[in-house]
Amino acid sequence: MQQQKGEKRKNPRHRNRSRNKCNQVSKQKDIAEEIPPLVVTTQEAEPVSDPIRLIQELLRRKLLAKRTVPGAVPISREHELAGSHQATAMPSKQAKEYERKPKTPATASSSAKQSKDFRGYEVNDLLKSLGSRLQKGDGESPTAAMLSNLGKLFSQAPLSDVDSSDDEAEYIEYIYKPRKYFMASLCNLCAADLCGLSALPCTRCGLSYYCSNSHMREDQEHRQLCYSLRQAMDHNGHEMFYKCGTFSADQFRSYRIVCIRQVEKQINRALSPAEQEVLLFPLICGDHKCREYRFRRLQLCGGCGVFASCRDKPDHRSPEHAKWCGAYGLFKALVMFQANFGRLEPSLPNRVLQELPMACCNSRQMMNKLSLNVVNECEYAALTQISTGPLTAWFALKLCERLRNCELTLHLIGAEIEFEVDMLQKWELFFLHIMPVLKCLNVVFVGPELNPNNISFGQLMKIKCCRLCRKAHRKVNYYFENSLYHDYCSEPQFLQPDLVCFYNAGLYRSTGYALENTWPDTIKSSLNLKCPIVVTSYTKYEAPLDMAKFVGQSNRHLNVVLPPTTNPFSSEKPERNFISDNEAPFIFKNFYCFVVE
Repeated sequence: MQQQKGEKRKNPRHRNRSRNKCNQVSKQKDIAEEIPPLVVTTQEAEPVSDPIRLIQELLRRKLLAKRTVPGAVPISREHELAGSHQATAMPSKQAKEYERKPKTPATASSSAKQSKDFRGYEVNDLLKSLGSRLQKGDGESPTAAMLSNLGKLFSQAPLSDVDSSDDEAEYIEYIYKPRKYFMASLCNLCAADLCGLSALPCTRCGLSYYCSNSHMREDQEHRQLCYSLRQAMDHNGHEMFYKCGTFSADQFRSYRIVCIRQVEKQINRALSPAEQEVLLFPLICGDHKCREYRFRRLQLCGGCGVFASCRDKPDHRSPEHAKWCGAYGLFKALVMFQANFGRLEPSLPNRVLQELPMACCNSRQMMNKLSLNVVNECEYAALTQISTGPLTAWFALKLCERLRNCELTLHLIGAEIEFEVDMLQKWELFFLHIMPVLKCLNVVFVGPELNPNNISFGQLMKIKCCRLCRKAHRKVNYYFENSLYHDYCSEPQFLQPDLVCFYNAGLYRSTGYALENTWPDTIKSSLNLKCPIVVTSYTKYEAPLDMAKFVGQSNRHLNVVLPPTTNPFSSEKPERNFISDNEAPFIFKNFYCFVVE
């Protein structure tokens, strides 16, 4: 039927999505018309005076090219996340969190493979646009220099330390994310230092403190705990730490545990570690025969701003505090940094030594040898926490004169993922890199509590060494055995060790995994291997007890290479001590050690 004269013709209906290639081409043309082309005539154009606008236009055009070029593969949300750092909260038995960081060296290779069809077109087009804007007569002008450098940037491949290949799979490194801490000397909301300020105790429980009334009102997270604490106090008929000065050290520890259980019953749930610390480490007088709890009668140490003593009794600030004042201040600084900025990530060394650093006798000397001149005490403490595992093993092998092997196997017994497995790269940086002759390092993590969150250790095992080590055909192999050590020794995948490490194992304790004393069988199995053994402990008090336990379980003569001694490569990052706080308020990883073979 023909259209009658004067009758208005209906516009064809456009569907919401393209039905064929013709519609796709027209849609791409419509998109291209939204952004005007970059056209500059060479005769009439003036020198580019707004390079920022030019860069913006180039970036817009680059994005347009990705949308309009036929054959381009769209990048899904999963691909975008694969190349970024993701944080995944993983609740554990110890109420700790871990940060999951997928590192994808092969992602660059796969992405390049996807964009192989259009990358050349895109780069050439951008360079062509850049070339049309460079002025011929003024090659040294800032604008021309900037555009020239930008052109080089677009023409170069992205820098990478990894030689990726298509058959490489992505790997994942688990980095321990410290939990939140409670400190009575810091504002419970903003973590501001209350030393020298007019601190305000909570009006209900009196156990948390604030820098202002507004922060006290805004602290919603404390409300539930505060209400349960007040209920427990009302039930007892007195304040929480009333007349605790009459308790012995052991009785006071037991009393605090009882208080935690009482509050958990009131709140009808388990308290988080930070909530437990409100009762474990309250602001009370440091004199063990006093333990004054009323805030108006207390004053904080002017040096560390943490230790409290009675305001009107100067003798309650014991001389022993001077030995720990620095550790108090450092711990407070670390907690404040973490509260404001997250995990402290110190600079790591990238130097590969050509000679054994036999003259290095402590962590500071080793850091200098690796060209790490760390001045900030918080960063240095975090660095010693990372390096103490590898360097303590190196120190034990040095004492036993076993540093000349081309291949070494280390067994870490009772390993925990938040310490020994945290930042696996440290075993390359602080062990492989300081042993020039070593070609292959095997690190075996063994322990029944190694994997509380069912982590895929297969991905952790794929971590690769740096470019220099790969070029020299050097490598570090990681193995994970989530079992008791004496069971692992009978497994077919067992690797004969060159050194066995018991790090902070607490061998002297009568209860171990699942409240059973499994250490005797483990100690006997390690002694049957007839290789050097290094045992570390948190405190000076624990080391002789561990040594006695080792000697008592031995059925042969032990050669004591190093008696219980302060470890020169221990961590210098303080951690609060509850088990024996009357003797040492802080503990340090691998603080004491002994070596036998």
